[in-house]
Parts: sequence; structure tokens; C-alpha cells
Amino acid sequence: MYSVAHLIRKDILLVYRYVLIVIPFLLYMAWSETGTLLVYVAFPAVVMLVTSCTLDMQNNSQRFTASLPVSRSQIVWSKYFSILAFTLIGLAFAGVLQLLSMMLNVETVAFGLPEVGMVLMLNLLVTSIFLPLYFWLGPKGMQIVRTVFIMLIAIGSAVVGTILKDYDVMRHGIFGGAGSAGIELAIVAIAILILLCLSILLSLKLHARQDI
Repeated sequence: MYSVAHLIRKDILLVYRYVLIVIPFLLYMAWSETGTLLVYVAFPAVVMLVTSCTLDMQNNSQRFTASLPVSRSQIVWSKYFSILAFTLIGLAFAGVLQLLSMMLNVETVAFGLPEVGMVLMLNLLVTSIFLPLYFWLGPKGMQIVRTVFIMLIAIGSAVVGTILKDYDVMRHGIFGGAGSAGIELAIVAIAILILLCLSILLSLKLHARQDI
């Protein structure tokens, strides 16, 4: 676990400069009042995950990591745990924006545990699809996949966030414990967890066979 933590730290240090390019986009979304927590958290987290994987390939970091006293399974686990660290960074950013909006009397969409749960599910869903592709396709195919994933998460976060803003779906969500919305979201959460487990198993097998 100690080695996994160091690998996660490596990913964070690898991408923090590149994440600065999304800050203008997020500030614009906040200023135009069309953004929600899904945009402020999900988008940066996925960008950081995709960017860290891309830089690993471009800088041949995989070969260097393979020479360290860490197993291939630990490398795979570190990638999946990285999305949690990146989501926490996104939450911190969302919290700062929320605080600034309150200080400047700018109307924004408040968020709580239901919205955080929604963001976590979205990030885990994207991770479950992206990482097996990362361990399978290698450097050649990942350039196209990276572009497609970033575009999809940017558009998807904005669309879903707007829906939640207009219809206030999450107020009756999992943590509310009442109504059909809570049951449906609980089913979705279980499905995503199952998909995540299958994704981890697949990534472990793919990376074990990968020629580094």
C-alpha cells in the first residue's frame, strides 16, 4: 500500500501543471452560472487521470516504474486509486469556488453529499471504461482515446449538471432515502461498482501480459 501511495503521488506531481489549462474553462462556467459541481469536479479529475496516463506513455514512465520494487498489480491499483485523489482535488476546487461565490454574492448551485456521490459515480464509471483501454491499446491508440474521452466528459458533465440544476434530481437521491429516484440511483451505483470490479480484473490481466 505504501508503494501504491507513492505511485499516486507521482501521478499528481506529473499532471498538476497541465491541469492549469482547464482553470479558465471552469472560471468561465462559474461566471456564466451554467456550471455545477459535476463540471468543477468530474471534468478536472478525468483530465488529470487521462493526462497522467498519456504522460506515462510519452515519457516512457512505464519502463522506469517497472524497474522499481513495485509489482504490476500495484501499478494498476495506483491508477484506480488516483481517480479518488483527483476527485478530492476537484472537490477542493469546487469548495473554493463556492466560498468565493458566497463572498462575492454570486448565485451558484449549492452541493451536498448527494451531488458528491453523483460525481464519484461518474468518475468511477469513466475510469472503469478508460483504464482497460489504456492498458490494452498502448501509445498508438491512446491519442485518439484521450481526445474522445476529454470531449465526452466535458460535454456530458455540462449536460448532466444542467439537468440536475433544472430538475433538482439529487435532492431526492440516494442519501435522501425516499422515493423511486433513490432506488434507481442505488441500482446505478451497484452497477457501477460491479463494472469497476470487472474493470480492475481486466486491467490486471492486460497489464500482466503487456510487454514494457
